[in-house]
Amino acid sequence: MASGSLPPGFPATEIDGEYFWDGGIISNTPLQWVLDSRPRQDTLAFQVDLWNGYGELPHDLTEVEVREKEIRFSSRTRAATNQLIKAQGLRKALGHLLKHIPDTLRKDPEVRMMKEEADEKVWNIVQLIYRSKKYEGCAKDYEFSRRTMEEHWQSGYADTIRALSDPEVLERPANPQGVRTFDLGKVSGPAS
Repeated sequence: MASGSLPPGFPATEIDGEYFWDGGIISNTPLQWVLDSRPRQDTLAFQVDLWNGYGELPHDLTEVEVREKEIRFSSRTRAATNQLIKAQGLRKALGHLLKHIPDTLRKDPEVRMMKEEADEKVWNIVQLIYRSKKYEGCAKDYEFSRRTMEEHWQSGYADTIRALSDPEVLERPANPQGVRTFDLGKVSGPAS
């Protein structure tokens, strides 16, 4: 209900006596919810981001405002992805080490706790990053006209089709972390 409550243009939404703003204020792409889910599974995740962290140097105050939003919002997405890569690498390493633990230690509470965290799951993360039109400016996070929404939907649809046509997106990652990202905000193919 509060997803349209975007400051400063729209007030917070009251739900059961508490006030909420759009969840994007905390995290525009909440990958953490997927990371924390149990049981873990091999995962193909799509992160959709309205803001591109890669951009040109701004030349005026309007461009500075746009660039500031791009950096602020996209940095959270990148931080969550980097956290996943590190955590999954540790889970895989832990699983490898647990295979070498003597049977006498397997019932130890700390070893059991480590076993619950260890896994060999793999992740492919496709980052669908919207590429702004020059005319959009700094209001694109709260400009919901029919024309704008149709442009965004079409762009997302085209990016999704492009991503799913790339056979690498569906291949299991072979790197030690077990995570591969595909950054569609860049022109030059997979990110890692």
